[in-house]
Amino acid sequence: MSVPLRSTLFDTGADGDDDDVPYDPPFWGAAYVTVIMSLRGLVANKLRAALTMLGVVIGVAAVIVAIAIGQGSKAAVQASLQRLGTNVLTVRPGSQRRGNISFGFGSRSTLKTADAEAVLKGAPSVGKVSPEVNGNRQIKYGNKNTSVSVNGNGEYYPVISNHPVQSGRYFTASEIRSLARVAVLGSSTAKELFDRASPLNKTIRVGDNNFVVIGVLKEKGGQGFRNPDDGVYVPYTTGLRRVFGQQNIGSISVQARSFTLMRKAQSEVEEIVRRQHKLTGDAASDFIIFNQADLSEAQNAQQDTFGSLITYLAVVSLVVGGIGIMNIMLVSVTERTREIGVRKAIGARKADVLGQFLCESLFLSLVGGALGVLVGVVGSGAIGKANGWLVVVSPTSIILAFGVSAFVGIFFGFYPALKAANLRPIEALRYE
Repeated sequence: MSVPLRSTLFDTGADGDDDDVPYDPPFWGAAYVTVIMSLRGLVANKLRAALTMLGVVIGVAAVIVAIAIGQGSKAAVQASLQRLGTNVLTVRPGSQRRGNISFGFGSRSTLKTADAEAVLKGAPSVGKVSPEVNGNRQIKYGNKNTSVSVNGNGEYYPVISNHPVQSGRYFTASEIRSLARVAVLGSSTAKELFDRASPLNKTIRVGDNNFVVIGVLKEKGGQGFRNPDDGVYVPYTTGLRRVFGQQNIGSISVQARSFTLMRKAQSEVEEIVRRQHKLTGDAASDFIIFNQADLSEAQNAQQDTFGSLITYLAVVSLVVGGIGIMNIMLVSVTERTREIGVRKAIGARKADVLGQFLCESLFLSLVGGALGVLVGVVGSGAIGKANGWLVVVSPTSIILAFGVSAFVGIFFGFYPALKAANLRPIEALRYE
């Protein structure tokens, strides 16, 4: 069924004369005409319309890919922090100074097992504590040997560090008190010494002491310069006396009862350790506390900055696509000046012409936006797979990118449409 234009004239024939009256179709009819004429205008220049949409496609795809990379990077950082443990505070010795020279944190030996015990007993916000000491030693089994990190820990280490046991078990509090020579292997060390055979109940040599293997930890993955899978774990008391021959521990891992209590737990730990070290008033602490929450906030801020930067760059490309729409629409208005003049001469209203050209602009941006969403989703997956990155495409980013593309179409198409609507019929008909 064909719908006549709003300005079409016809004879009613009611009184038998030739009186012509303007036909005013209902709203849906006028909208239908506007859409049809807009599509005809675009189809008449297929290549130009496709190239114009290409700018929007690239802009929308760039926005989705940029947000996906930013969110994926943030998720990867959070996952990395979770591998370090949950709600963890780490107490380390302060720095040793000689004259004006500082030897860095951990160069002083100030922490004792009594400090860890006092924290566990006296800090209500603290759930678990693990004294720690470590160093490199040669590990032997049969004709195989390797140099790895030997870590002396408390019985809560697997829980605090989020590093559970895969097979066997971890050592107990009674084994810690009795300086038992038992060991738990990291997954890489177990493979290095035993290949595919089970290491449980086998005897290995750690330095000058024999240890019975009672468990193997799950694979955790590297963490910067340290790989917890490449190590041997023994009771910290055994490590202090039998392996390293020292009295003071290297650090204390503390787990707060919840994430919201980490600040309070840090204050409690600081107060208790200062009291243990008999530090009063303005005396400087001989230790430092690393708060996982601080690290998480710093990393999140850094990732947010990076994500915002690449998103802004992507939005710029979308704006460039919008400028392309405006440019093409202005050219289209110029080319179709006589057509506009004819329409207005036979009764088309300003709103009709404005709606037609806005509809063309909106169609370009919406179709380009839909294609851009498809390209962005597929491209995000391809980029992540090619580079081994974690990318996260969220529905919010898709809605945002598509919504912005629609806004761009309306914003950059309004001026050309208004210019077309304001053309005077007589001047438009004279245009060559």
